Amino acid sequence: MSAALAEPGDESAERGRAGLGSALPEYLFADNASGRLLSVRALLLLLSQVYGVNAEAIRKQLLRLDSLCSAFLELYGDGPANLLRAPARINILGEHVDYVSYLPTASLAFSSREHDMVMLYRPAETEHVRGASTFEEYQPFSFALNDGPTPGDAEDHENEWLSYLYTAPPPIPHWGNYVKGAGYFARVKYGERAGRGYDFMVDSSIPPSGGASSSSALVVLAGAAVREVNRIKFNLDELALDSAKAEWYVGTRGGAMDHLTICLAKRSHAVHISYREQRARPVPLPEEQLRWVTFFTHPADKGREIMLEYNERAAVARVLIPAVVEGWRFARPQRHAAWVRAVESLASGSAAALVEIEFLLNELPETLTLAQAERAYPDAYRRCELAFPVLVGERRDHPLRVRTCALHHLGEVRRVSVAESLLNELLRDEAGRPDHGPQLPVRALGQLLNESHESLRDLYVVSTVDVESLVEILLSDLDVYGARLMGGGFGGNVLALTTEANVPTLVARVQTEFYKPRRRDGLGEGSVMVSTPGEGLSRLNLEVIWREAVEWFNSMGREAARYRKQIAGILDSGLDCVAASLGSGEVWPVIVAAGNGSRARATGLDAPKPLAVVSGVPSILRVLRSVRAATSNLRAPVVIVSAETEPGVRRALADEDVVFVVQPEPRGTGDAVLHAYERMKDFRGRALVIWSTQPVIRARTIARALKLAALFDEHEMVVPTALKERPYAPIMRDAAGRVSAARETHIEKATAPDFGETNNGFFVLNNRAMFGALLELRQHHWIESEHCYDRPGGELGFPNELINYFTGRGSGVLACPFVDPREGQGIKTLVDIARCEQFISELRDEET
Repeated sequence: MSAALAEPGDESAERGRAGLGSALPEYLFADNASGRLLSVRALLLLLSQVYGVNAEAIRKQLLRLDSLCSAFLELYGDGPANLLRAPARINILGEHVDYVSYLPTASLAFSSREHDMVMLYRPAETEHVRGASTFEEYQPFSFALNDGPTPGDAEDHENEWLSYLYTAPPPIPHWGNYVKGAGYFARVKYGERAGRGYDFMVDSSIPPSGGASSSSALVVLAGAAVREVNRIKFNLDELALDSAKAEWYVGTRGGAMDHLTICLAKRSHAVHISYREQRARPVPLPEEQLRWVTFFTHPADKGREIMLEYNERAAVARVLIPAVVEGWRFARPQRHAAWVRAVESLASGSAAALVEIEFLLNELPETLTLAQAERAYPDAYRRCELAFPVLVGERRDHPLRVRTCALHHLGEVRRVSVAESLLNELLRDEAGRPDHGPQLPVRALGQLLNESHESLRDLYVVSTVDVESLVEILLSDLDVYGARLMGGGFGGNVLALTTEANVPTLVARVQTEFYKPRRRDGLGEGSVMVSTPGEGLSRLNLEVIWREAVEWFNSMGREAARYRKQIAGILDSGLDCVAASLGSGEVWPVIVAAGNGSRARATGLDAPKPLAVVSGVPSILRVLRSVRAATSNLRAPVVIVSAETEPGVRRALADEDVVFVVQPEPRGTGDAVLHAYERMKDFRGRALVIWSTQPVIRARTIARALKLAALFDEHEMVVPTALKERPYAPIMRDAAGRVSAARETHIEKATAPDFGETNNGFFVLNNRAMFGALLELRQHHWIESEHCYDRPGGELGFPNELINYFTGRGSGVLACPFVDPREGQGIKTLVDIARCEQFISELRDEET
């Protein structure tokens, strides 16, 4: 951040800022950028992707992140850290329906591109979580992950979590409870796997208690952080649903709308969330001329009384209305049958079913007390006792609104459906008349906002005097299409839909008529948020840009050679800046020195190839030294030898700390690696498999490959490649640049292309996935009666068999042609020794 902030006077940086909207490689690699400038450009690109191509907005974010880093450094000390971003949730329509269980409900929401909460965090060495905020009123705190529930049955973790919540006393209100909820839920779900804590600091531009889900953003961030520091893989849908349940720890029993939106949002789209199906899909949302502006009224007090109000509505929606409807089954069977038919029809997309459902909902009682529910619906009452004990204890005889709550739920279902149709119509309208401005669909969409607010005020009763005053001011502006209370209610934000051009006028009016009489500066205190639809949960790490650069490079074919040095520069210096987020993990080298060497002897080579002397050093010793220089772990390399190579290799490596594994019969390189299974089967890191006959490969190239594997951790296999004429083992790619297959020009007799991409005799693989594949390949191809494989030459090859295996199963192979072609020179014949010596000398001279 500091380097990027220091760049304004630099001419190349200014050209770079002007080019932020251009293609990634054109900006990133312009003028052969390297080192510090390359990282600065990557950071500016990253911020422009998240916050937009706006120099002032980017500079504002740089200042913010620089301040956050300084505060983190002061509190927790130096060292690498990771950065996560969770956006503000802006709900267009579908309020208070995410916890409804008796209707197929939905919401339409998006994530703010401009406003978010960011978390800077670092893995701890213990189970403790230490948290702090840049907001002075939120004091630092700490807790241990094992302070919470005892991990139980992972298969039944949801019931374990509910059991813990039902029996544990409500926590004393504190902002750290949202973090505790995320951590404790992870412990229940993952057990000891979620045993490592972390240190963090957050900064937020989302008003707390403002209806834009700052609390849910914190839960999502904490849930993602505890998983990442413990290397627990997760998908965003899963994290969202887990986070919704984790937030119950604070005492509310809300739904998953906030969390699903925060996790799954996409740029220029809203998220249509179907709660019955637990599914979300993107809906295009225009952003060129429209702006969604939220104005913060006053905090929605999350104290005891408001918690009771929230839980009263949740209890009615989750438990009491379903109980009444289910009661119709016996007391009013025809009504119940009509209800079932209508709900099924609505779930299948019938708008006509809304009329029938509304008629039936009007048959619900106006109110119901919990005391009455105990007599009429005892099972429902017991569920309320478990889920809402404070509500039952304090409001047992209080009349709970039933019918009006149900009518609000149904009204939101209708409004969401209509809004989705209007957005599709608006997009068609804009495509046909791009310069005509907002059309009638926008006015209709605004009217839906107004109707939603009226429902929240009159049916759900969650508005306040100040909220009503602000809505009245907003709707007095003719360029405001609609406005409504957003979020849980009882204060918080009011959402207004207006034009981009009208934003300054509208903000000034609200300041004059709403904030100033209350002696407040709306803009100055951060109570005004202007939003467009942006991305959901994301990592603000440079690895995002490095990944894009590598993926682009991999798709370039022959042209990739022009950018090989820049990609190597990224792997050298760029990834050092994000080492913490990569977490390269432990590596176990495997050096293959088996085979019988019949081809080599035919050329006059009188020693096994691994023992061929290259510039005075046996090839295998050169390889071992390069491996050791590139890796920092203490695992002794596994050296796989054959009966023929074993004596000489043992003598050559007599002073080295290695482990020998013997391949009894020459059955191919894949079979050779498989013989290390018993020794390596429990290892959870990465295997570095390298041929002992590749003495030209440099330590820095191996180190680059390991960084690449960490950057693309989701791939089971990483193949460092080179572009050259007549490749020995060509890599095939599909139209998108993904690896699709590999061929072998010797054993398989594949035709070598005139120019192509080939491996260089070393590979990085997920160890367990590698052996799983080899075992399956052996089971499939081994012919016991003939004691060989049903493969060319009777051998199980490596790497091509594994490349084809993984690409065929979707687990993915990443090949990257960043290697100098000379490093792929191996020893197959006598004359290859001279070539190896020549290339070693050339590469050494070029480095100095």
